[in-house]
Amino acid sequence: MRKKYICILAAVLSFCSLSGCGPSAKKTEEEKVTIGVVTKSKSSEYWLSVCDGMEDAAEKYHADVVILSPDSETEEKVQKNMIRDLLKIDIQALAVSPIDSYECEEYVQQAKEKGISVYACDTPIEDADVPYIGIDNEKLGYELGEQLARALDHKGKIGVIAGDFNQAGHRMRVNGFEKYMEKEPGITIEMVRNGYSNMQVSQKDVDEILKKYPDLDGIMTTSAVTALGLSEATEGRGISIVSVDAQEDALKAVKDGRIVALGAQCGYQIGYETIRYIVKDLEGEGTGEDEILDSQVLTTENIDAYIKEDKYGSS
Repeated sequence: MRKKYICILAAVLSFCSLSGCGPSAKKTEEEKVTIGVVTKSKSSEYWLSVCDGMEDAAEKYHADVVILSPDSETEEKVQKNMIRDLLKIDIQALAVSPIDSYECEEYVQQAKEKGISVYACDTPIEDADVPYIGIDNEKLGYELGEQLARALDHKGKIGVIAGDFNQAGHRMRVNGFEKYMEKEPGITIEMVRNGYSNMQVSQKDVDEILKKYPDLDGIMTTSAVTALGLSEATEGRGISIVSVDAQEDALKAVKDGRIVALGAQCGYQIGYETIRYIVKDLEGEGTGEDEILDSQVLTTENIDAYIKEDKYGSS
């Protein structure tokens, strides 16, 4: 992994073709704004979709985009090194999906001292004042609670398997979910586990959870990768699952009934709107406010319409 990172960095510093950047990262004779981006990873369909959206928007809005991504969402130090390296080159803006929402102040300050505007995409930055482009995570968590309660006929025992709470988005989804469940006296939350940011739950963990909580009727997860693995591991046990991320395999799981409800956070949309927002902001047309994107909860009742009408595409 270290060797791969060094190769990518060398390409960035020389402005050559970069793994993780599309054609929009190449300079033309016409001067363009250059946007540096560091995502959490590129190890899932969701993050690939984010990058696709960014590259398409960069082409449309005549920007250059340099995208770097750690191998996984657990590599906080690698992510911060990538951010520092981007700050050494000629960029006008920096967009980050932070692995740790509460440890960003240092590099935000470094960027601002260099005259580089900073933005948070997909996941808010909590310890510095920068615009956020993404969904209302707490609202979506609340709506998922409502759908799970309906699926369980408002009674039963449930659990939560969340991403790392250092990522504010995961924490907010759980906060909204728990807030809704306060309205459901017939439902009890038996357990809350976190640390599964875009990661599958191992069969060992699933077996341990089901041994400790054998009567679970439902589980909420905060990412589709986790939900998909969980649906396979709990097949035939009658456990209703709700989750987040409108990626193709998760949409299919909703159609098949393996996921009861899915919060439609579209990675492509977040990537596209992030670049559009930044370009407009740098042109003096921005508001400086957060850009909260639309989201909806998908079930078997509306999944077909969503796939047909989704202007951004599901991948």
